[in-house]
Amino acid sequence: MRSFLILLLVGFSLIPLAHAQETPADSMSWEQCVKTATLNNPALVASHESVRSYEAKYGGSYSSYYPQITANASGTYNTSGQNTAFSSTSGTTYVGSFGEGSSNLNTLHQYSASLTVSQTLYDGGLTPGNVAQAGANYRAQVAAQMVEKTLVSYDLKSAFAQLLYAQELVTLTEQIVQRRSFDADLIRLKYEGGRENKGSWMLSQSDYQQAVHDFHDAQRNVTVSQHQLAEVMGVRLKRPVTAIGQLVTQTPADAPDFDKLAIQTPTHFEEVKNAESAKAGITIARAGWQPTVSSSLSVQRQDNSFFPKSNGWSADVSVSLPLFDGGKTYFDVKSADASFRQALANVQSSDDSSVYTLVQDHSTLVSDIEAVTVNQSTVAAQKVRSEIGTGQYSNGLISFTDFNLIENDLVNAEKQELLSRRDAVIAEANWEYAQGKGVIP
Repeated sequence: MRSFLILLLVGFSLIPLAHAQETPADSMSWEQCVKTATLNNPALVASHESVRSYEAKYGGSYSSYYPQITANASGTYNTSGQNTAFSSTSGTTYVGSFGEGSSNLNTLHQYSASLTVSQTLYDGGLTPGNVAQAGANYRAQVAAQMVEKTLVSYDLKSAFAQLLYAQELVTLTEQIVQRRSFDADLIRLKYEGGRENKGSWMLSQSDYQQAVHDFHDAQRNVTVSQHQLAEVMGVRLKRPVTAIGQLVTQTPADAPDFDKLAIQTPTHFEEVKNAESAKAGITIARAGWQPTVSSSLSVQRQDNSFFPKSNGWSADVSVSLPLFDGGKTYFDVKSADASFRQALANVQSSDDSSVYTLVQDHSTLVSDIEAVTVNQSTVAAQKVRSEIGTGQYSNGLISFTDFNLIENDLVNAEKQELLSRRDAVIAEANWEYAQGKGVIP
């Protein structure tokens, strides 16, 4: 009879947890999330377009190596008479007499066409400098795109792990509610039988209410985590989504060569290319001291009928030597030198920071993986302890204080074990990001 009453009370206590009609959820694997993020993440799209922009600038920097060809054509219409002159707003001049008998007007048509080819022969290294700088900027942008891909990969893995954690937490907190409900009913029966005090019964009710609150909070957290994952993927959720996978990690290699890893990161590559761009800026600045040599060839035709038939041509070579520009080139060179030294210092600073981050993230990952093993052992031990404690409390062998402590330890151990598995996956994502690795192709 007593067992029947306990089961009946447990059943009634679980009524608040009855699930409302839920909208069917779409299932997404890790591979599907990666594919969706690759296609839709706005940061990836922006970085891709930025690379295309710098690539176009790099191609355009070669234009000064090629001749420049221009064509011109013009037509002139002049009318002249004896006394009066006036001009139109278009620049055509009309001359004539508008008195009686003024019929002697002279009309002149003149047409001209020309084709000019010009070529820079020497510009003091300005063109090679512009090409080198544009190339370095383009390659730096490619490295920046790699950095962006690893960042999105980190965000995606963290969001996916968070959703898996939120889903498992719903299941775990529901189990805790059931356990707290059973404990509360057991304590109430003992209280009603005069074998437990009212404070113990009230505390058990409070524990049950806290468990229900944690369960509802876990359900809300699932919705938040779903939208967090959707944001990283670059999509808007029309239906709930369920992540398919497990919170597992791979143990990294022991004591890797952190200095070698640091110079293999895209961040290092980006800073090196920024330094190359700054070095090319010195060449560009020094071109202001050098002469400029250019040549041109022009062919003209001029006649009073269209198309002009009379031919003419001209060719020239010009040399321009800057003598004094108020010190502009001098200060431009000093500025470029300082920018180059700054870029070199940034390379060193970036590498030092990468080494520290790699060491720290590797240590965190190893520690978090070890914590998972420890917490799983703790949960196994606490479950056995809870089973024994429940039997002892039912038979009056231990006090409510000891029994409640055992139950609290089990609840906390289970939550901590789940949390540690999520943290280990996020630590793994951090370790991959520090290395410049990721899942985005």
